[in-house]
Amino acid sequence: MKKKIKRHSLVELIEHWSVAISGLILLFTGLGCLPLYKRYYLTEVVGFGWTANFYNVTLVHYLAAIVFVSAVFFHIFYHGFRGDKELLPKKGDIYKSVKVLAAMIGFGKEPPSDKYLPEQRIAYVGIGLVVLILTISGIVKVLKNLEWLVLSPLLESINTLIHTLFGFIFILSFFIHIVTVVFIRKNWPLLKSMFTGYIEEDYIKERHSLWYEKIKKEENN
Repeated sequence: MKKKIKRHSLVELIEHWSVAISGLILLFTGLGCLPLYKRYYLTEVVGFGWTANFYNVTLVHYLAAIVFVSAVFFHIFYHGFRGDKELLPKKGDIYKSVKVLAAMIGFGKEPPSDKYLPEQRIAYVGIGLVVLILTISGIVKVLKNLEWLVLSPLLESINTLIHTLFGFIFILSFFIHIVTVVFIRKNWPLLKSMFTGYIEEDYIKERHSLWYEKIKKEENN
């Protein structure tokens, strides 16, 4: 049996899937709040009749938002307290990302990588900003229903526009993320590690040589 190395802790897996699942529910119910599903007859499909009721869709949206926001803030404070910086961009990541993407389609060789690929670090910050804006604008949309917070029609419209716009950017980001891990064979071990937490040592040695060197150095100390 090939030796496996731990890539993600249980906490990290829970964080990831909490954001992923609640994010999917938010996207689905967010589109339902526009509303779209009755117009395109999704409400007629067995099991989706509840999407015709705006109250039901909004309630599910709010419940998913609680999970989503909780996971996001937990991620920020937990990893911030621990001082984790592995996913933060490094100098030269853009250039290295181009080389990695080129290598995936047969042009050149991938540069040595750390625990995370350079494009993963760039995507982390990009998606993180999208999620942060979605979270803040979503909180404002909830708080505006309270009596003590009064927004002008213009500010309310701008906030709604921002929330909707970044919702679609999140959909696009999610789609790109799925394509890169599901349809690119070289990334399959990374996808598997998001379920098991572990990845084969041979894969790390080949594709994440910088991380592999750190692992071996820690083992020898």
